[in-house]
Amino acid sequence: MTDGAGRISIRPMRCFPAGFWAVALAICCCLVAGCGITPDVGLAERCADIMRRADPNATIEITKREASATSLTTITATVEGVRTDVAPGGPSPLNLGVECRFDENILTGFRWTAGPAH
Repeated sequence: MTDGAGRISIRPMRCFPAGFWAVALAICCCLVAGCGITPDVGLAERCADIMRRADPNATIEITKREASATSLTTITATVEGVRTDVAPGGPSPLNLGVECRFDENILTGFRWTAGPAH
C-alpha cells in the first residue's frame, strides 16, 4: 500500500478477519455441543422399534409397551400392537405382540408372542 506521498507503508496483515473467527467459533461450539448426545429411549420403545423392523411391510400402531426388571442386569420388555394396514378378518394377523430380553441394555432375546411367527 502507498500513502498519499508515494511512500510504501508496511503494516501487519491479519490472516483472517475477526468475523471469520466469530463464525468459526460458533460452528465449533455447535458441533461440540451435539457430540455424543443420543436420545434417551427406554427399552420398551427399543423393543417396539425392533418389532416394527422385524415386520417392515406392516404398518403397526403400538397399543401397549412395558418393561420390567427380572434381575439386576436383565430387563424384559413386552410390546403389543395392531396392524392398521389390513382389514379385520384378513389373511394376516391383526394383533401383534413381542417380548424382548435385554441384558445390560444389549438385546439378547426376541420372540413373537402374537402375530406372524406365533
